Amino acid sequence: MKHRIAGLAAALLSALLLAQDTPKVPMVTEASEQRRLGAAHFEIDEDSKTLIVTTDAETNATIMRIVAQLDQPVPQALINVLFLEVTYGDDLDIGTEFKYSATKEDGDTHDLTSLFGLEGLAEGGAVALIDGDLTATLKALATKTKLEVLSRPSIMARNNEESTITIGAEVPFIKNSQITDAGGVLNTVEYEDVGIILKVTPHISADGMVEMEVAPEISTIAEETVQISESVNAPTFAKRSAETRVVVPNGKTVVIGGLMEDQEREEIRKVPLLGSIPLVGRLFRRTIKEKTKTELLVFLTPHVVTGATAPGLVESQKKAAGIDQSVDAAMLQRYLGGAIPVTGPGVGHLRPVKKTAEK
Repeated sequence: MKHRIAGLAAALLSALLLAQDTPKVPMVTEASEQRRLGAAHFEIDEDSKTLIVTTDAETNATIMRIVAQLDQPVPQALINVLFLEVTYGDDLDIGTEFKYSATKEDGDTHDLTSLFGLEGLAEGGAVALIDGDLTATLKALATKTKLEVLSRPSIMARNNEESTITIGAEVPFIKNSQITDAGGVLNTVEYEDVGIILKVTPHISADGMVEMEVAPEISTIAEETVQISESVNAPTFAKRSAETRVVVPNGKTVVIGGLMEDQEREEIRKVPLLGSIPLVGRLFRRTIKEKTKTELLVFLTPHVVTGATAPGLVESQKKAAGIDQSVDAAMLQRYLGGAIPVTGPGVGHLRPVKKTAEK
């Protein structure tokens, strides 16, 4: 008889020794990996993952029972992931916004901002400059919170095995530079993964709970460089990462947050031509000093795959398609408000292990 199974040999030998209660017979190892134990003879083909057993009826029954116990599909989890970046704005616009509102003969209004391709701005306090046709709007508004979906990958992970999602690129950089005896330059080049990286290891329990070891990371090339020789500067990388263990019911969602980053930016906006006039041009331009804080949120929704065949996988994928509904505005609001961010009934636990934000 032939059983297409992987990794049964060692467990089968041990079980047969206990079941038959016979002295252990030394095994013979050959190129074909033939082995003999009492009245049972079997051969393993590693390439095709095939186990061929030749034995008597009694031993055959024992082997069939052992194979039925061991030849079980390894549980898997289809994990849907959502990387979301929240920007908390603290913008301060200091200057003057101009809006022309003269009425034409047909009754339509004409905006200076639209003439020069500038987007319309919110109304605020105004100072009349000439006859009410041109108004200067003083603007000092805080930018509202912005949400940006960075990525929405999915990954199938085997129970107790690590899986990795990488969305980005390998960036080469010169780590070391040396001058040779001949006067040449010898550079040591290494590669750094830049982008979004997620390492996850699921541990699936019989009661439907999924414990996940999660290590999210997001990295970018920073503006600063490090000089490693007179002619070579190496880039630096801004990185936000964390390592944590989360426990969540099958099909529910948990969110990991707290990966913060501060950014500062200064920008000058001006009305074309008018903003470039010496002295007077200051009335037609404004300076924006922007300080923002961004937070990376990682939503994870595991779906345990119990079927050993394609139908089980398809069913899990259908359930996983509902991640958009499970990660809704109310859930995000609960997170931002400090509540335990798990959708639906059940309890989610977040046990942080390590959290870093470095440059």
